[in-house]
Amino acid sequence: MRESGLCGPCAEIGVHHGRLLILLHLASGADCVAIDVFGDQHLNTDKSGRGDRDRFLGNLKRWGGDPSKVAILQKSSLEVTPEEILSVAGPVSVFSVDGGHTVECALNDLRLAEASLDPKGVVILDDFFNEVWPEVCVGAVQYFVGGGRLKPFAVAPNKILLCDPLYNAFYRTNLRDRFRFYHDKDAELFGSPVSIMGVGRHGTFGRLKKRLAASPAGPFLKHLKTALRRPA
Repeated sequence: MRESGLCGPCAEIGVHHGRLLILLHLASGADCVAIDVFGDQHLNTDKSGRGDRDRFLGNLKRWGGDPSKVAILQKSSLEVTPEEILSVAGPVSVFSVDGGHTVECALNDLRLAEASLDPKGVVILDDFFNEVWPEVCVGAVQYFVGGGRLKPFAVAPNKILLCDPLYNAFYRTNLRDRFRFYHDKDAELFGSPVSIMGVGRHGTFGRLKKRLAASPAGPFLKHLKTALRRPA
């Protein structure tokens, strides 16, 4: 993002405990918008997650984030407007979409992200290929075929990355140059060129994981992964 001259606000729908949003906040140092129903679980109609506001704020402080730079919108994303996001943060550089997993929510959230995004911005859509949540794919397809401005430029494990087509080549080139080890192949998705990054079963990323698991460091890495998943 810095290479594009863009390092501004970030936003996420479906914050949960803040793992991705906190990373984006720390990397950018910019304002963030956290959109989640949190304790208002009656709004979480498909039960696709269970965000915890106190845990999110605790994690934010634990990792050195600045709570004064994080605007929390505790409501359904169906009730959030682009003007609301722009008023608290301005045009968003990176927008993560991982909220409600219904067709309505996926379509709404992509449109909301598009309307709030900086022209050079990137949207990260979660669970597009997740067989447990096919509604996300259906909502995204409706967005793409229904005139959505943003198009895919990369596929990563369980995520697709979107941007304005004008910046497709720029972001794909930078991904391949910076993460060449994880580049599996190039493909096309909804008429847009995409880089497949680290998802091939027999690709470099898969081979690396197998080798590490089988190495003497395997048990230690497994223990470390379990420890990092435990709450503080």
